[in-house]
Amino acid sequence: MTLPKLDYPTFEIPGIKYKGSPAKFRPFLVKEQKILMMAVESEEISEAVNNIKQVIQNCCLDPIDVDNLPLSELELIFVHLRAKSVGEVIELVFKCNNIVEEDKKCNMVINIEVDLLKDVTYDSNQSSNIIWLNDKIAIKMKNPSLDTINLIEREDVELSDLIISQCIDQIIEEEEVHDVSKVDENELIEFVSQIQAKDYEKMWQFIKNAPTIKYERIHKCPRCEYNHKIKLEGLSDFFS
Repeated sequence: MTLPKLDYPTFEIPGIKYKGSPAKFRPFLVKEQKILMMAVESEEISEAVNNIKQVIQNCCLDPIDVDNLPLSELELIFVHLRAKSVGEVIELVFKCNNIVEEDKKCNMVINIEVDLLKDVTYDSNQSSNIIWLNDKIAIKMKNPSLDTINLIEREDVELSDLIISQCIDQIIEEEEVHDVSKVDENELIEFVSQIQAKDYEKMWQFIKNAPTIKYERIHKCPRCEYNHKIKLEGLSDFFS
């Protein structure tokens, strides 16, 4: 006897495209949930990244390039996958640390519910991705990708130089455009090390201000009535 094949609903995620059309996804299944648990429990950054990458590849019905997917889009995909697969609402717990008496904290345990599709915003504080080094040379930046996280484990080069070099899309020299994907890594890092400090800081700020998922609300403690400003930012705050 042949067991029936299960059909799964498909959905689109605003802003995620494949060849100009909305990419299609399916909810993650039990097997993907197990992979995600392995990612959460892993102490190796590279292993966690590969597990998250595997889940997205499994659930995306179009062959999107996960390796070069900006982290901001990965977060967006992950939030929608979680909402469509498990439920739109997650419950978070925090403790009220307001001082109510001499050196005595309230310690009330507060449960809050966050609707991933309604309460979570997707914000960016980035300025222009074009940074001029002088009147002839400019750098076109791109947002960090999933593989950028793996660089944290590198010990052979200065980490900040390596991350910045990986977030350079093009080097524009008057009429000539240099495609950095064809430039040797060491040569690119050497180029980055010669950039003026003020321009280096602009590049770093572009990376730090990349789009990310955020939640920010005021929650009142039901015991002492202290107003807590709860701020969550990035996948680790939501799903750790």
